[in-house]
Amino acid sequence: MQKCKVYKDGSHYIAIRPTTGYNGIRRKPPPEEPIIVEEPTDGLDKPKEATVTDEQPLQEEQITGQAEQNENAAPMPEEKTKIKRRVSTRADEFLRLYRESIGMKREQQYKYIASGLAPYFVSKEALYKYLERKMENKRRAEVTRRIRCLRRASLHELSYFATFTYDDKKATEAEFEKRLLMTLSNLASRKGWKYMGAWERGGDTDRLHFHAILYIPEDKMMGKLEEKRDYNVKTHRMEERIENSFFQDRFGRNKFELIDGTALTLGTAVSYVLKYIEKTGGRIICSRGMRTFIETDIDNNDIVARLHEDDDKKYVLFDDFKVYRDGKELGEISPGVLSHAKTVN
Repeated sequence: MQKCKVYKDGSHYIAIRPTTGYNGIRRKPPPEEPIIVEEPTDGLDKPKEATVTDEQPLQEEQITGQAEQNENAAPMPEEKTKIKRRVSTRADEFLRLYRESIGMKREQQYKYIASGLAPYFVSKEALYKYLERKMENKRRAEVTRRIRCLRRASLHELSYFATFTYDDKKATEAEFEKRLLMTLSNLASRKGWKYMGAWERGGDTDRLHFHAILYIPEDKMMGKLEEKRDYNVKTHRMEERIENSFFQDRFGRNKFELIDGTALTLGTAVSYVLKYIEKTGGRIICSRGMRTFIETDIDNNDIVARLHEDDDKKYVLFDDFKVYRDGKELGEISPGVLSHAKTVN
Protein backbone atom coordinates (compact mmCIF):
# COMPACT_ATOMS: atom_id res chain seq x y z
CA MET A 1 0.00 0.00 0.00
CA GLN A 2 1.35 3.42 -0.95
CA LYS A 3 1.21 6.74 0.90
CA CYS A 4 -0.41 5.44 4.06
CA LYS A 5 -0.67 7.53 7.20
CA VAL A 6 0.77 5.82 10.29
CA TYR A 7 0.14 6.89 13.88
CA LYS A 8 0.76 5.35 17.28
CA ASP A 9 -2.16 4.87 19.64
CA GLY A 10 0.08 4.44 22.70
CA SER A 11 0.76 0.72 22.23
CA HIS A 12 0.64 -0.13 18.52
CA TYR A 13 1.33 1.49 15.18
CA ILE A 14 -1.80 1.89 13.05
CA ALA A 15 -1.73 2.45 9.29
CA ILE A 16 -4.56 4.23 7.46
CA ARG A 17 -4.69 3.45 3.76
CA PRO A 18 -5.53 6.34 1.40
CA THR A 19 -9.19 6.65 0.45
CA THR A 20 -11.12 8.93 -1.84
CA GLY A 21 -13.27 11.43 -0.02
CA TYR A 22 -15.35 14.46 -0.85
CA ASN A 23 -13.32 16.89 -2.95
CA GLY A 24 -16.01 19.44 -3.69
CA ILE A 25 -16.39 22.97 -2.38
CA ARG A 26 -17.12 23.08 1.33
CA ARG A 27 -19.87 25.47 2.26
CA LYS A 28 -18.98 27.94 4.97
CA PRO A 29 -21.70 28.84 7.46
CA PRO A 30 -22.99 32.41 7.08
CA PRO A 31 -21.49 34.90 9.54
CA GLU A 32 -23.54 35.51 12.65
CA GLU A 33 -25.37 38.78 13.07
CA PRO A 34 -23.78 41.15 15.58
CA ILE A 35 -25.48 41.65 18.93
CA ILE A 36 -25.24 44.37 21.56
CA VAL A 37 -24.08 43.06 24.92
CA GLU A 38 -24.87 45.16 27.98
CA GLU A 39 -22.68 44.78 31.04
CA PRO A 40 -23.13 46.61 34.35
CA THR A 41 -20.14 48.55 35.64
CA ASP A 42 -19.43 50.44 38.87
CA GLY A 43 -22.01 52.96 40.03
CA LEU A 44 -21.71 56.73 39.97
CA ASP A 45 -19.17 58.35 42.23
CA LYS A 46 -20.50 58.64 45.74
CA PRO A 47 -20.62 62.15 47.28
CA LYS A 48 -17.86 62.77 49.73
CA GLU A 49 -18.92 62.70 53.37
CA ALA A 50 -18.48 65.90 55.36
CA THR A 51 -15.60 65.73 57.80
CA VAL A 52 -15.08 67.68 60.97
CA THR A 53 -11.61 68.83 61.98
CA ASP A 54 -10.38 70.11 65.31
CA GLU A 55 -9.39 73.39 63.69
CA GLN A 56 -12.95 74.16 62.52
CA PRO A 57 -15.43 72.84 65.13
CA LEU A 58 -19.12 73.27 64.34
CA GLN A 59 -21.14 75.50 66.66
CA GLU A 60 -24.35 74.20 68.21
CA GLU A 61 -26.45 76.58 66.06
CA GLN A 62 -24.82 75.28 62.90
CA ILE A 63 -25.49 71.66 63.89
CA THR A 64 -29.17 72.41 64.63
CA GLY A 65 -29.59 74.32 61.36
CA GLN A 66 -28.03 71.54 59.32
CA ALA A 67 -30.28 68.95 60.94
CA GLU A 68 -33.45 70.96 60.08
CA GLN A 69 -32.16 71.46 56.53
CA ASN A 70 -31.59 67.73 56.09
CA GLU A 71 -35.11 66.93 57.29
CA ASN A 72 -36.73 69.34 54.81
CA ALA A 73 -34.46 68.49 51.89
CA ALA A 74 -35.67 66.27 49.08
CA PRO A 75 -34.46 62.66 49.25
CA MET A 76 -31.28 61.93 47.33
CA PRO A 77 -31.85 59.93 44.12
CA GLU A 78 -30.69 56.33 44.18
CA GLU A 79 -27.35 55.63 42.54
CA LYS A 80 -27.73 54.43 38.98
CA THR A 81 -25.66 51.56 37.64
CA LYS A 82 -23.65 52.43 34.58
CA ILE A 83 -24.20 50.14 31.60
CA LYS A 84 -21.33 49.32 29.28
CA ARG A 85 -22.32 48.27 25.77
CA ARG A 86 -20.16 46.36 23.32
CA VAL A 87 -20.68 44.63 19.96
CA SER A 88 -20.27 40.86 19.90
CA THR A 89 -21.79 37.70 18.42
CA ARG A 90 -23.64 34.81 19.98
CA ALA A 91 -20.70 32.50 19.15
CA ASP A 92 -18.25 34.77 20.99
CA GLU A 93 -20.56 35.02 23.99
CA PHE A 94 -20.99 31.25 24.05
CA LEU A 95 -17.21 30.80 24.06
CA ARG A 96 -16.79 33.33 26.88
CA LEU A 97 -19.48 31.71 29.03
CA TYR A 98 -18.11 28.25 28.27
CA ARG A 99 -14.64 29.19 29.52
CA GLU A 100 -16.09 30.83 32.61
CA SER A 101 -18.00 27.63 33.43
CA ILE A 102 -15.09 25.19 33.06
CA GLY A 103 -15.01 22.99 36.14
CA MET A 104 -18.78 22.98 36.68
CA LYS A 105 -20.85 19.83 36.35
CA ARG A 106 -22.43 19.39 32.92
CA GLU A 107 -25.98 20.27 34.01
CA GLN A 108 -24.81 23.29 35.98
CA GLN A 109 -22.62 24.44 33.08
CA TYR A 110 -25.53 24.09 30.65
CA LYS A 111 -27.80 26.25 32.84
CA TYR A 112 -25.07 28.86 33.33
CA ILE A 113 -24.49 29.27 29.59
CA ALA A 114 -28.22 29.21 28.80
CA SER A 115 -28.93 32.02 31.29
CA GLY A 116 -26.19 34.15 29.76
CA LEU A 117 -27.37 33.62 26.16
CA ALA A 118 -31.12 33.88 26.85
CA PRO A 119 -31.44 37.66 26.11
CA TYR A 120 -30.22 37.11 22.53
CA PHE A 121 -32.90 34.59 21.46
CA VAL A 122 -36.58 35.12 20.73
CA SER A 123 -37.68 31.77 22.21
CA LYS A 124 -36.48 29.00 24.49
CA GLU A 125 -36.70 26.51 21.64
CA ALA A 126 -34.27 28.54 19.52
CA LEU A 127 -31.93 28.96 22.49
CA TYR A 128 -31.85 25.25 23.38
CA LYS A 129 -31.42 24.19 19.75
CA TYR A 130 -28.46 26.56 19.35
CA LEU A 131 -26.93 25.54 22.67
CA GLU A 132 -27.25 21.80 21.98
CA ARG A 133 -25.45 22.22 18.66
CA LYS A 134 -22.65 24.33 20.15
CA MET A 135 -22.13 22.00 23.11
CA GLU A 136 -21.98 18.95 20.84
CA ASN A 137 -19.47 20.69 18.55
CA LYS A 138 -17.38 21.61 21.58
CA ARG A 139 -17.46 18.05 22.89
CA ARG A 140 -16.43 16.61 19.51
CA ALA A 141 -13.64 19.18 19.16
CA GLU A 142 -12.29 18.31 22.61
CA VAL A 143 -12.31 14.58 21.82
CA THR A 144 -10.61 15.16 18.46
CA ARG A 145 -7.99 17.42 20.02
CA ARG A 146 -7.28 14.90 22.76
CA ILE A 147 -6.86 12.05 20.26
CA ARG A 148 -4.61 14.15 18.02
CA CYS A 149 -2.38 15.27 20.91
CA LEU A 150 -2.12 11.75 22.32
CA ARG A 151 -1.14 10.34 18.92
CA ARG A 152 1.43 13.09 18.44
CA ALA A 153 2.94 12.54 21.88
CA SER A 154 3.03 8.75 21.40
CA LEU A 155 4.62 8.93 17.95
CA HIS A 156 7.46 11.18 19.11
CA GLU A 157 8.00 9.28 22.39
CA LEU A 158 7.58 12.28 24.69
CA SER A 159 8.81 11.09 28.06
CA TYR A 160 9.01 14.05 30.50
CA PHE A 161 6.33 16.34 31.89
CA ALA A 162 7.92 19.65 32.89
CA THR A 163 6.62 22.83 34.51
CA PHE A 164 8.55 26.10 34.25
CA THR A 165 7.51 28.87 36.65
CA TYR A 166 8.09 32.59 36.16
CA ASP A 167 10.55 34.17 38.60
CA ASP A 168 10.36 37.98 38.75
CA LYS A 169 13.90 38.13 40.19
CA LYS A 170 15.42 36.83 36.94
CA ALA A 171 13.42 38.58 34.21
CA THR A 172 10.20 40.36 33.37
CA GLU A 173 7.21 38.26 32.41
CA ALA A 174 7.58 39.11 28.70
CA GLU A 175 11.29 38.28 28.79
CA PHE A 176 10.61 34.98 30.56
CA GLU A 177 8.07 33.93 27.94
CA LYS A 178 10.29 34.90 25.01
CA ARG A 179 13.55 33.48 26.40
CA LEU A 180 12.03 30.17 27.51
CA LEU A 181 10.49 29.44 24.10
CA MET A 182 13.71 30.50 22.39
CA THR A 183 15.72 28.13 24.63
CA LEU A 184 13.39 25.21 23.90
CA SER A 185 13.50 26.00 20.18
CA ASN A 186 17.33 26.03 20.23
CA LEU A 187 17.43 22.72 22.11
CA ALA A 188 15.06 21.24 19.53
CA SER A 189 17.20 22.30 16.57
CA ARG A 190 20.62 21.65 18.13
CA LYS A 191 20.07 18.79 20.56
CA GLY A 192 17.09 16.97 19.05
CA TRP A 193 14.63 17.85 21.83
CA LYS A 194 10.89 17.85 21.10
CA TYR A 195 8.20 19.59 23.10
CA MET A 196 4.47 20.22 23.24
CA GLY A 197 3.05 22.59 25.83
CA ALA A 198 0.77 25.43 26.89
CA TRP A 199 0.87 28.58 29.03
CA GLU A 200 -1.17 28.86 32.22
CA ARG A 201 -1.52 31.21 35.18
CA GLY A 202 -1.70 30.00 38.75
CA GLY A 203 -5.15 30.23 40.24
CA ASP A 204 -4.01 31.71 43.56
CA THR A 205 -0.90 33.70 42.60
CA ASP A 206 -1.67 34.49 38.93
CA ARG A 207 1.97 33.57 38.26
CA LEU A 208 2.78 32.49 34.71
CA HIS A 209 3.69 28.83 34.07
CA PHE A 210 4.60 26.82 31.00
CA HIS A 211 3.58 23.15 31.08
CA ALA A 212 5.34 20.99 28.51
CA ILE A 213 5.70 17.34 27.52
CA LEU A 214 9.28 16.71 26.36
CA TYR A 215 11.31 14.20 24.39
CA ILE A 216 15.00 14.34 25.35
CA PRO A 217 17.42 12.04 23.48
CA GLU A 218 19.91 10.02 25.48
CA ASP A 219 22.97 12.04 26.58
CA LYS A 220 21.26 15.29 25.46
CA MET A 221 19.93 16.37 28.86
CA MET A 222 21.08 19.88 29.74
CA GLY A 223 22.21 20.43 33.32
CA LYS A 224 21.50 17.93 36.09
CA LEU A 225 18.27 16.58 37.54
CA GLU A 226 18.41 17.21 41.29
CA GLU A 227 15.99 16.34 44.08
CA LYS A 228 14.55 19.34 45.91
CA ARG A 229 12.36 19.50 48.97
CA ASP A 230 10.36 22.60 49.84
CA TYR A 231 7.06 23.81 51.27
CA ASN A 232 3.98 23.92 49.05
CA VAL A 233 1.78 26.85 50.10
CA LYS A 234 -1.20 25.39 48.25
CA THR A 235 -1.21 21.97 49.94
CA HIS A 236 0.42 23.23 53.18
CA ARG A 237 2.93 20.43 53.28
CA MET A 238 6.53 19.63 52.38
CA GLU A 239 6.92 18.11 48.91
CA GLU A 240 9.76 16.59 46.92
CA ARG A 241 10.35 17.35 43.27
CA ILE A 242 12.98 16.88 40.57
CA GLU A 243 14.48 20.14 39.32
CA ASN A 244 16.74 20.78 36.32
CA SER A 245 19.80 22.90 37.21
CA PHE A 246 20.14 24.32 33.66
CA PHE A 247 16.64 25.82 33.69
CA GLN A 248 16.86 26.78 37.37
CA ASP A 249 19.90 28.99 36.76
CA ARG A 250 18.27 30.75 33.81
CA PHE A 251 14.57 30.88 34.65
CA GLY A 252 13.99 29.80 38.23
CA ARG A 253 11.80 27.12 39.72
CA ASN A 254 10.97 24.12 37.54
CA LYS A 255 9.77 20.56 37.93
CA PHE A 256 10.54 17.49 35.81
CA GLU A 257 8.48 14.30 36.03
CA LEU A 258 9.32 11.09 34.17
CA ILE A 259 6.41 9.64 32.18
CA ASP A 260 6.86 5.96 33.04
CA GLY A 261 3.29 4.68 32.77
CA THR A 262 2.91 4.12 36.51
CA ALA A 263 2.91 7.27 38.62
CA LEU A 264 2.45 9.44 35.52
CA THR A 265 1.06 8.19 32.22
CA LEU A 266 1.27 9.84 28.84
CA GLY A 267 -2.51 10.21 28.72
CA THR A 268 -2.50 12.03 32.07
CA ALA A 269 0.24 14.40 30.90
CA VAL A 270 -1.69 15.20 27.72
CA SER A 271 -4.84 15.79 29.80
CA TYR A 272 -2.95 18.33 31.92
CA VAL A 273 -1.88 20.31 28.84
CA LEU A 274 -5.37 20.22 27.30
CA LYS A 275 -6.93 21.36 30.57
CA TYR A 276 -4.76 24.47 30.60
CA ILE A 277 -5.56 25.50 27.02
CA GLU A 278 -9.29 24.97 27.60
CA LYS A 279 -9.13 27.07 30.74
CA THR A 280 -7.27 29.98 29.15
CA GLY A 281 -8.41 29.72 25.55
CA GLY A 282 -4.78 29.48 24.46
CA ARG A 283 -3.13 27.15 21.99
CA ILE A 284 -0.70 24.25 22.05
CA ILE A 285 2.89 25.22 21.26
CA CYS A 286 4.94 22.52 19.54
CA SER A 287 8.50 22.19 18.31
CA ARG A 288 9.01 22.44 14.56
CA GLY A 289 8.22 19.30 12.58
CA MET A 290 6.28 17.63 15.39
CA ARG A 291 3.37 16.23 13.39
CA THR A 292 0.78 13.51 13.96
CA PHE A 293 1.36 10.97 11.15
CA ILE A 294 4.17 9.34 9.17
CA GLU A 295 3.44 9.21 5.46
CA THR A 296 4.99 6.00 4.13
CA ASP A 297 4.45 2.97 1.94
CA ILE A 298 3.53 -0.19 3.86
CA ASP A 299 4.99 -3.61 3.12
CA ASN A 300 2.33 -6.34 3.34
CA ASN A 301 4.69 -8.38 5.53
CA ASP A 302 4.57 -5.60 8.16
CA ILE A 303 0.80 -5.90 8.61
CA VAL A 304 -0.46 -7.88 11.61
CA ALA A 305 -4.21 -7.64 11.01
CA ARG A 306 -7.07 -5.29 10.33
CA LEU A 307 -7.91 -3.01 13.21
CA HIS A 308 -11.59 -3.93 12.80
CA GLU A 309 -12.85 -7.01 11.01
CA ASP A 310 -15.51 -5.11 9.05
CA ASP A 311 -13.19 -2.21 8.14
CA ASP A 312 -10.40 -2.42 5.59
CA LYS A 313 -9.21 1.16 6.16
CA LYS A 314 -6.98 0.70 9.25
CA TYR A 315 -4.33 -1.95 9.88
CA VAL A 316 -2.23 -2.89 12.91
CA LEU A 317 1.50 -2.97 12.13
CA PHE A 318 4.44 -4.75 13.72
CA ASP A 319 6.54 -2.59 16.07
CA ASP A 320 9.53 -2.89 13.70
CA PHE A 321 7.75 -2.01 10.44
CA LYS A 322 9.83 -0.51 7.64
CA VAL A 323 9.52 3.17 6.74
CA TYR A 324 9.77 4.43 3.14
CA ARG A 325 10.18 7.89 1.65
CA ASP A 326 9.79 8.57 -2.07
CA GLY A 327 9.99 4.81 -2.69
CA LYS A 328 13.29 4.47 -0.81
CA GLU A 329 13.52 2.34 2.33
CA LEU A 330 14.81 4.29 5.36
CA GLY A 331 14.86 1.34 7.75
CA GLU A 332 12.84 0.02 10.66
CA ILE A 333 10.94 2.59 12.69
CA SER A 334 13.12 4.30 15.32
CA PRO A 335 13.73 7.88 16.54
CA GLY A 336 16.58 8.22 14.04
CA VAL A 337 14.47 6.98 11.13
CA LEU A 338 11.56 9.14 12.23
CA SER A 339 13.73 12.26 11.98
CA HIS A 340 14.22 11.55 8.24
CA ALA A 341 10.72 10.32 7.46
CA LYS A 342 7.98 12.44 5.92
CA THR A 343 5.52 13.51 8.61
CA VAL A 344 2.12 15.13 8.04
CA ASN A 345 -0.91 16.28 10.00
